[in-house]
Amino acid sequence: MNTKRQKRLTNQGFTLVELLVAMFITLVVMGAIFLTFKSQQDSYVIQDQITATQQNLRSAMYILTRDIQMAGYYTNFDADQFTMNWDDLDGDNEIIRPLIYARNNVADGGGDNIKDNTDVIVIVKASGVGHQFDPLEGATAGVITLANRDFDADGNNDLNTTTRKYGILVKNDLSAAEFFEVDSPAGNITPPGGLTANYTENDWIFRADIIIYRIDEDATNPSLRKRNLGSDNIVNPYQVVAENIDNLQFRYLLSDGTWTHNPAGQEPNVRAVEISLLARTANTNRGYTDTNTYNIGDVSPTPNDSYRRKLLCSIVKTRNIGL
Repeated sequence: MNTKRQKRLTNQGFTLVELLVAMFITLVVMGAIFLTFKSQQDSYVIQDQITATQQNLRSAMYILTRDIQMAGYYTNFDADQFTMNWDDLDGDNEIIRPLIYARNNVADGGGDNIKDNTDVIVIVKASGVGHQFDPLEGATAGVITLANRDFDADGNNDLNTTTRKYGILVKNDLSAAEFFEVDSPAGNITPPGGLTANYTENDWIFRADIIIYRIDEDATNPSLRKRNLGSDNIVNPYQVVAENIDNLQFRYLLSDGTWTHNPAGQEPNVRAVEISLLARTANTNRGYTDTNTYNIGDVSPTPNDSYRRKLLCSIVKTRNIGL
């Protein structure tokens, strides 16, 4: 009798209370494991985005540095000023020497494809490859022959009236140089005031680079973009240099030791350029608010959003301006 009762008791399952307690404990443990995993995953994603941001900054700074160092390469020997739309904004001609040009894009409400309160820089230089005149060639009276101006051996004429229409004539002894624009298929050129020298045997002609850097006004993915008016891509003129670049600011060191945000009229006196690049992560960080104030250039943005940011600054000496 006792044996049957004991057997009947041992065959009984868990009570409802026991099952609920077991389920509760299991849920607590699984929740703790999930939160730990989620925290580690979020940390990994954040670190991965910060790493990508730092890489964007370094690559953008490298490209900017390389071009700014070369500002005025051979164009420094041209003392004339040239009127044209250097910064590529419609109806906005500037009169400058072909060296370096700065523009502060103020809060104009958008519409110009440049992010408000960011700087624009224009760098003018001879391209890396030139053509030396032979005894039968030259440039006099504002006319050159374009037939054999293939500077990079690609089989194309590298000077024309559309995409590659800017050049620089340079005397072999560097006594003179003249920036010009090709204005006819025959090879007529337009330096300001006409040619001041005749260019003959052993003198040089270069294609000219007019490089523009600016931040576009795409709020979801602002990027640093570059255009070269001297070797242009008409279909897609502004190429992305680095994504998620939030701000770009410049300061200019002049030959008298003073710093300025706008060297207008003093371009030949620029001796160094301070670059400030502010980058942000591609995605927002949940639970984070960037309340920092970034004092860069002549602006002090306080984002108050959920992106994480990195700031990189560098001073670059101009090697050719002022020679």
